[in-house]
Order: sequence, then structure tokens, then C-alpha cells
Amino acid sequence: MPVNNQGPVSGINDRGQSSIGSKSGGFIPVRVIDVSLVPEEDGRSTYQLTDGFWGIGAIKFEAINKGSLKRKFPQGSIAYPLDANYRKMPLINEIVFVILGPSRKRLLDGNSDAVEFYYTSAVNIWNGVHLNALPSPNTLPSSTNNSSNPNVDRGIENNEDGPQPEPSYGQLFTENPAIRNLYPQEGDIIFEGRFGNSLRFTSTNTQPSSSKSIQSPWSTTGKNGTPLTILRNGQVDAGIRNNDWFPIYENIQQDDSSIYLTSGQTIPVALASTNFNSYGIDAVSAVDTTKPLQETPVSNTTVSPKEADSTGSVFDTVNVEPTLNTGSNG
Repeated sequence: MPVNNQGPVSGINDRGQSSIGSKSGGFIPVRVIDVSLVPEEDGRSTYQLTDGFWGIGAIKFEAINKGSLKRKFPQGSIAYPLDANYRKMPLINEIVFVILGPSRKRLLDGNSDAVEFYYTSAVNIWNGVHLNALPSPNTLPSSTNNSSNPNVDRGIENNEDGPQPEPSYGQLFTENPAIRNLYPQEGDIIFEGRFGNSLRFTSTNTQPSSSKSIQSPWSTTGKNGTPLTILRNGQVDAGIRNNDWFPIYENIQQDDSSIYLTSGQTIPVALASTNFNSYGIDAVSAVDTTKPLQETPVSNTTVSPKEADSTGSVFDTVNVEPTLNTGSNG
């Protein structure tokens, strides 16, 4: 689709109403400057401008080349989630695509030309599941409060309040550089949250000898293609590496909690304790004694099972009737 970087954005007022109709076409990359998630009484808030709880998840945005200062109620155009069934809430300073679409006002107000902006998921700027922000120059730390003339021409404002503030990603969101992407396997379908929670649809993928260093922990044995589903909540702290982009696998021992739906895979689980007395069971592996009983020969067929038990023998005779002998041994 064709992309227009500036025209449509400048033609939208604070309520997201367009003065250019639907002729812009295509998706437009923009920067998120506010997200409606908390009730606000101020009429300037995104919450009030998008009809309260009806508009939860709506955003205000600005053009990528604009550099608005951080404000409580920023000025910007409004967009709604493109898909109501799947919504990935963007963070402030992340980049999304917006596109014009028909508005509900066509039915409510009888305005057959009414349009709204709708936004997609955040653009994968840094290829990281945790954060993909691209702050404007006016949110980067600086020792000066003056923008150069070229920056002013581009829309980057002077900051009269002193040094430029640190970038903000939301009211509560805290960046965590320890969060890593999961290492995908061939054919995987993976859903990853921002906070070390994930759902992986995978299978046994035994690597060749030349690639054993990236072997998944569930693929040491078994047939390739055997399904496995992993639900994980809370990622193990892998520590800071020289290469911070190095992906990791789920770790059943150190992840906060997880559910593994297996199909014969060997999952290395270490029990925290083998003391299950309160359950009336023993955690020691059961011993199959059927085979030793069948293979152990009976040394004296004239001795009853009761007498054989009293001799201290480690085996027993099962379903063997004593010989009815009236001889001297009888």
C-alpha cells in the first residue's frame, strides 16, 4: 500500500476527525504519545475525548518527525485498535501504523463521510518482545533547553523548563533489560508478552551434531515433529551477556511457573523434595518385580510357600502347589 508520511496527520483535529476524507489511503507510521487506560475527569484527556470506557485502548499519536514535549494531556490525533478481538496495547513512544476507516458516526450521526483512525500493533523497531520504543529527539536527555533552527522547522519544540526529560513509556511501565526473546524452533508458533510470559506451540527438534549448542532442552530424545505445548509465566534471570540480544529457552527449573503438555518428551524436572508422606506415597521410583519372579527358579518343589518364606530367601514361589508326597519327607 502507498505510504503518506505527513499529509493525513496534519489534517486531523484532537478528536480524530479528518478534514481530508478517506483519500489518503495506506498505512501511516506514527508515534504513540498517550494511551487511554485510566479514567480521567479532565475534558482534555484521551479518556474523555474517546467517550470514556467505550474508548479504552485508544491512543493519541503524532507524526514521527514531530518532537512534542512530554505533557499531562498531549495534543495529538486519536486512533482506535484495528482489531477488537486481539489487542496489543502499545507503549508511549512506540511506533504504530494508522489507517483511516469508517466511523460509527456514520450510523449515529448520519454522517456518511465520517472516518476514524485505527492503529496496528507496535512496529518491531528493536526486535524485542519487551519494548520497541523510538522516542522523539525532544525526549532524549540533553544539557540544553534550546532546539536548533532546523529542529524547530521540523516541529521539535524548545523546552523552557530546563533540560529535556527522560523518555517515558507509560504511567506504570518499567523497562527491564533482562527480558529476552525466546529461541524459536522450526515451525514454532510463539506468543510472547512483555514480562517474560509466553505460550509456545512447538515440537521435538533434535539438532544435528554441528548444532548441538542450540539444542532445545526437550529435544534430547524422541521423534522430530512430536508436539509439545509450553505455557510459561515469569522468565529466568539469564544475567547480562555481552550480546544482550541472545535468545533463551524456557527453563522448567528456574522459570517462575509453567505448564508443559508433552507427547513423550523427556523434561528434566528436579523435585524440590521427595518427602510425600502426607500423601501416603513414596517418591522413589517403583521397581518392577514381575520379571525377577518369573525368571527365578524354584529350588525345592517339595517346600510349601510358607516354609520357603521363612528361609530368608529373596524370592517367593507363586501359584505353585506343594507336591503331595507320602514318602519319608512327608
